[in-house]
Amino acid sequence: MKISSNNDWDLLKEIIVGKADKARVPTVDLSTMNMSYANYSIDKIKPLEGEYPNWIIDEANEDAEELCDILRQAGVIVHRPQDIDHSKKFSTPNWSTTGWYSWCPRDLLLPLNNLMIETPSATRSRMFETYAYHDIMLEAIQDGTEWISSPKPKLLDELYQFNNLSDPTLKNLEPVFDAPNCVRLGRDILFQISNTGNWLGFQWLKNTLEPRGYRLHAAEHVYSFSHFDSTIIPLRPGLVLLNSSRVNSNNCPNLFDSWDKIYFDNIDIKETPQEGPGSISPCSSYIGMNILSIDTNTVIVSRDQINLIRVLEQNKMTVIPCTMRHAQTLSGGFHCATLDLVRQGSLEDYF
Repeated sequence: MKISSNNDWDLLKEIIVGKADKARVPTVDLSTMNMSYANYSIDKIKPLEGEYPNWIIDEANEDAEELCDILRQAGVIVHRPQDIDHSKKFSTPNWSTTGWYSWCPRDLLLPLNNLMIETPSATRSRMFETYAYHDIMLEAIQDGTEWISSPKPKLLDELYQFNNLSDPTLKNLEPVFDAPNCVRLGRDILFQISNTGNWLGFQWLKNTLEPRGYRLHAAEHVYSFSHFDSTIIPLRPGLVLLNSSRVNSNNCPNLFDSWDKIYFDNIDIKETPQEGPGSISPCSSYIGMNILSIDTNTVIVSRDQINLIRVLEQNKMTVIPCTMRHAQTLSGGFHCATLDLVRQGSLEDYF
């Protein structure tokens, strides 16, 4: 299997679907707060440390299996993560932590044509999370894929600030970003400056990719919390779904000036558990906009998102409903919980 993926809409051929096994709230430190709980006090989040209840893990895995069945019926080859014990502690000379989960393969691996970039997450608990995908990536290397990793960040306490939440909590001290800070648009990459990606991360990626023929575009003051894939969702060349609670005509990236835009924010709210890990959601309800395209006309959407399904169908999209009960609890919907490895199509210039 040779990695070949340039956008989020070409015909999907191979994909990774995550697992909820051993998912937990990791060691609560400043990096955990930065990623998921910036608007809470650390004292309120610290008691949530530990594995998610079995019923959440079981239901999430049931929903992931339903997603796998849908994808296989569409002719997609599905890969799954290796089992990882995320409760094991690990450390650097500066800090120690447990792991988090293998639910969101999208977050740490960025496929660009036949290149896979392992990204420098700002979250300490994720430093070795990609071990769950090593067997898949080793096979891809044997088949000709280029796999590179950005410099490992130190992730010291001074990297994070919580005094002014109108600014990103991530300071510009070393290159840091997650893969979903990047919107892949063929030869153009839109990079989100936020709590999970900083200007030095943008600069490292620009230095790495522009000699390869890409164009990097920074997006600042659009949505400064976590990732972009519940905010800016390209559906096909010329059509983009936008979260209108965050994006408007004043701050929409100029890259999309000539594209048709679907502004939407009428998400159906999903309740989170009442107690224990997950009772305070690590992400917003707009994770309901986190959808997965099979091709330029077909998208997988959580079946409880009735309003979004209606709007997409009005825009002549074919919607496949699928159950996703714990997207908000686990901070990962269909796009987060998958990673497309092969899409049929070449590297194109859409602008």
